[in-house]
Amino acid sequence: MNTVSCFSLNAPVLHFSSGKFTAGINWQHKHMYHEGNFEIIIVIHGKLFLQVDQNKLQITAGEAFALPPYHHLRGYQFSPEGTQYFWFHFFVKPGGLKNIQFKTKHEIINTIFKKTDALLPLQFKICEKNKTFLLANQILDVSKGNYFTPLAVDYLLTELIIQLADDYHKQLSGTLISMKKNRVDTIKDWIQANLNSHLKVTDVASAFNLNARYLVRFFKYETGQTVIAYINQLKMDKAKELLIRSDLSIKQVAGEVYFEDEKRFMKVFKNNFNLTPTEFRRAYTRKFLDSSRFDPEVPIKQTPERQ
Repeated sequence: MNTVSCFSLNAPVLHFSSGKFTAGINWQHKHMYHEGNFEIIIVIHGKLFLQVDQNKLQITAGEAFALPPYHHLRGYQFSPEGTQYFWFHFFVKPGGLKNIQFKTKHEIINTIFKKTDALLPLQFKICEKNKTFLLANQILDVSKGNYFTPLAVDYLLTELIIQLADDYHKQLSGTLISMKKNRVDTIKDWIQANLNSHLKVTDVASAFNLNARYLVRFFKYETGQTVIAYINQLKMDKAKELLIRSDLSIKQVAGEVYFEDEKRFMKVFKNNFNLTPTEFRRAYTRKFLDSSRFDPEVPIKQTPERQ
């Protein structure tokens, strides 16, 4: 039997604390007991060696770890120096969380997944890393902002949970995906790996021995967007991440996302987000800290429901 955590989406989760941690030499996760709070860990670099009660797990870069309340958590081995991860502690409103057991993928896809719930297993691979990392950074930023209501970070954290649940659903339904969808994913992976300032549709078509016109029709039919739109989407996702996470100049960001012309980059960015790159950066104060000097493993006691 397998077990997943089921979150009701009728109300947002209640953010308690969050951060980004970078491991030093000879570091491993300290022992803690989750008394009422849920924790999500998203590994950016390296590897975590975590023991949940009596079960030992290895969480690697690009994977998520979702631990329900009332479990013991500890590290059982040193992580590689430089291992880095996001961590989020939060509470779910009464009745908003339950554990569900299932036997097969078909059972959970056909009978357990519902549009009003989000399901997360203990450990799983992240499909949309760019989106996930961007949301994680936004949560850290907003959690340190002077908002009049904590609902801002609560809703963002709930959005992250939905994104992770969508990744999990895609993995479960992977065996049901058509050969065409698999082919599109392969093409997307190739584009991401070969992204540069000169990448064109003809280059992509040539790599897969396809006629360029056929590729355009096929890609648009399967994804709903053109090849060029997808290429620009990858560039813009990376640009947003750099604008939030770095102090690079706009010209440097443009170069990092394969725009030789800074003005062209600014125009494409403005057309996509109705904000200039500078305006987008200012929208996020980036007050959150890389909490590498602080241990995120402080036991947290249950808090009352947020009013």
